Amino acid sequence: MRSVMNERYAFDRQFKLFKGITFDYFAKLVPEETPAMDEPYLVFGRPEVLDYTSLVEIDGECRGCLYLTSPVPMLEDLLAINGEPDVSRRTLLDMCRELSNVLSGNASQAFGGHWEISVPKTLDAHDVEHLNLPDSTFVMPLRWREQRALLVVGLTPNNDSTSRSRLLGDAA
Repeated sequence: MRSVMNERYAFDRQFKLFKGITFDYFAKLVPEETPAMDEPYLVFGRPEVLDYTSLVEIDGECRGCLYLTSPVPMLEDLLAINGEPDVSRRTLLDMCRELSNVLSGNASQAFGGHWEISVPKTLDAHDVEHLNLPDSTFVMPLRWREQRALLVVGLTPNNDSTSRSRLLGDAA
């Protein structure tokens, strides 16, 4: 019973933290356009993948990953807000990686900086399908400007802080 309560506490804490960080990011960009967060849910089976996906591996106090999967129109809007006139595959990938990097970096600071975060990696549907996600992985559906993105968080306590987790294997 205590284990289930601890897992629920960890889930609630992580959800509130990532929700706050995500809302803060959008509030700095467009204060009058607050995003909405749909009900989070646990991942069972294959995770959903949208147009562009970027993953950041996390190691330290917690181990796992954060990845963001976004539709093209949302990334186009973010590029425009950031003053980027070029909308291409390269800039869309850059924007997706930048967003996942900012969110994971801010989460690391919120957890006291006890995380190492990887350089963001672009994933395709095959890569996501073969991720070794923890059982406690949850999805936070984000809605902004009529678009839906998914922030996927899969973290577990790290009992061996000297080892480095590899979620992607050869796909990294």
